[in-house]
Amino acid sequence: CIRDRFRVRLVRPGDNPGQGVGYLDDGTMVVIDEGRRHVGEEVSAVVTSTHQSSAGRMIFGKLKEQR
Repeated sequence: CIRDRFRVRLVRPGDNPGQGVGYLDDGTMVVIDEGRRHVGEEVSAVVTSTHQSSAGRMIFGKLKEQR
């Protein structure tokens, strides 16, 4: 089950400018907007959308605002 908020370690830059990419424990790819500067870090994020393809599920998110 996808929670609205989650933590993920970003392991590489995404295909589009500013994106960071990480993977959940089950192998699901997560693309985080404005995450590129956090590659190598674990970040808190919120889900913005999901996409199911023949290759599997992808989650798109954005960084959770820090308080």
